[in-house]
Amino acid sequence: MTRPTPSPAASPAGPLAPARPLSPLRRLDAGLGRVSMYRLVLAALGVVLAVALALVLAATGTLGYPALGIVAVLAVGTLGTLAATWVGGLVTRSRPHVASSLVTGAILALVLLPGTDGRTLAGAAVAGAAAGASKYLLAWRGRHVLNPAAVGLVVVGWTGLATSGWWVGTAALLPAVAVAGGVVAWRTRRVAFVLAYAVPAFVLTAVGYLTLGVAANDALWWALTASPVAFLALFMLTEPLTSPPRRPQRLLVGALVAVLAAAPLFLEWGWLSPELALIVGNAVAFGLGLRRGVRLRLSSATLTGDVLDLHLAPSSPVRALPGQYVEIDVPQAGAAARWDPRGRRRVLSLASDPASGDVRLVTRLSGAEGSEPSPVKRALAALAPGEELRVTSVGGDFLLPSGPVALVGAGIGVTPFLAHLDGVVRGSGAAPGGASGVRHGHDGELAAARDVVLVHGVRTRADVLELPGSAGDALPAGVRLVLVVPPGTAGGVAGGTAASASGGTAGGPDGVGLDGRWEVLEGAVTDAAVLGRAVPDLGARTVLVSGSPASVDALRTAARSLGAARVRTDTFLGY
Repeated sequence: MTRPTPSPAASPAGPLAPARPLSPLRRLDAGLGRVSMYRLVLAALGVVLAVALALVLAATGTLGYPALGIVAVLAVGTLGTLAATWVGGLVTRSRPHVASSLVTGAILALVLLPGTDGRTLAGAAVAGAAAGASKYLLAWRGRHVLNPAAVGLVVVGWTGLATSGWWVGTAALLPAVAVAGGVVAWRTRRVAFVLAYAVPAFVLTAVGYLTLGVAANDALWWALTASPVAFLALFMLTEPLTSPPRRPQRLLVGALVAVLAAAPLFLEWGWLSPELALIVGNAVAFGLGLRRGVRLRLSSATLTGDVLDLHLAPSSPVRALPGQYVEIDVPQAGAAARWDPRGRRRVLSLASDPASGDVRLVTRLSGAEGSEPSPVKRALAALAPGEELRVTSVGGDFLLPSGPVALVGAGIGVTPFLAHLDGVVRGSGAAPGGASGVRHGHDGELAAARDVVLVHGVRTRADVLELPGSAGDALPAGVRLVLVVPPGTAGGVAGGTAASASGGTAGGPDGVGLDGRWEVLEGAVTDAAVLGRAVPDLGARTVLVSGSPASVDALRTAARSLGAARVRTDTFLGY
């Protein structure tokens, strides 16, 4: 799972050394993390449209649609979406999201049959207006429920003004759709969601053609190249706001949409279109996920070095689990965020158990050594108590598993583990599949029954984040905390006895304010020898790793070399 939260690379002398070159996929992650999801999707759709126009203008004969018709539907559909969104913003006194409207207009242009006649353009306008209006009319407490483009396509289909021809589903455009859409799916970590829909949809479509008497080769080819499957899966199904928050839920919804979309081939359900099937899936996802736009009111903020630690009070309970993340909208970023390719939304790990009623978010202000904070970061740092942010979505599957576990975080990557630890300390830490991870004591109170080792690699004292609970509280049975600091610095940060990487004791003054529950170890957390000393039985544990792309690669390698067979990763991308 990958999310666009910051984690600068450490210096060679820091706990993340030695530096390793990034793998191609990690380099891709690092690049994609610098662009907002809306702008990435818009760019991907632009690639598909550009390829379509190039094929038409080149007169290759592979696309039989007029270039002017494609451009006209794109322009009118986009204007219709923008107009309806603008009106909705005025009525609700909210700020319209322009990038979202541009994405919707591009999707409509790739699905509605192109043309320049009045009826076709009127249909494009109606589809765009319906899509834009749905963000406000079909919304629940500030959060739209259904994919806007799908709503627009269904509405215009009912009017008969335009046809959802899904002309993008052709062999000529399949490579562009697959590559551009594949980048989007990789960025959102929705590949399994895409496959959960695309595989059964392809199989059912091919079987449906066979039942209609189509030859086997043709049935397979048409199901792959002459159907909405690829485009719907990569560009519409994966919309974050209408996706279920958990992986098992996404697999269920993907399969459901596939069955419904293919049903007309087997049943006399001509009314059931792919876009309507997607809407049904959106409705199911809505019931499974965040049902309202939660507001977060700032209670307190602490800035240590360039690490900002926020505690916020939610307007209503956040339906999330420790290890998940939230996407927040930061309106205080204002006009400056318009010029930021990442926009004014950010995805941040929850650093507290949502059941506590306190939402804790931690971020680093700079994205790299010496870099200026982004407009969103500056706005977050300038927040005053009482000011509000908005949660637009919740997601992630980086949950605490059952059984012995090692949590290894590099730098700011420790944040999801703080939420895990908070859940364990509070007695609410749950493992997937119903394992609660807690037991009842004789006095009826919950007592932790987890075997958890948290290892945190830091560069400086400022990188050591506040632990859940009070510093004087004893840790639950079975929980250990190990802080890995650069060589020669243990005495300056330790609250007690500190061990050096060579096995000796590092002397020096006690660190001011450091939580005494940490065991301090010198060295680099990415060094297998140091990691092995921190967790001697690492190979017998499920290992969860979080941090920057470089540190995750190095930590995974170190864990594997120590015999860990189960390593799960959560990569934090730079701002």
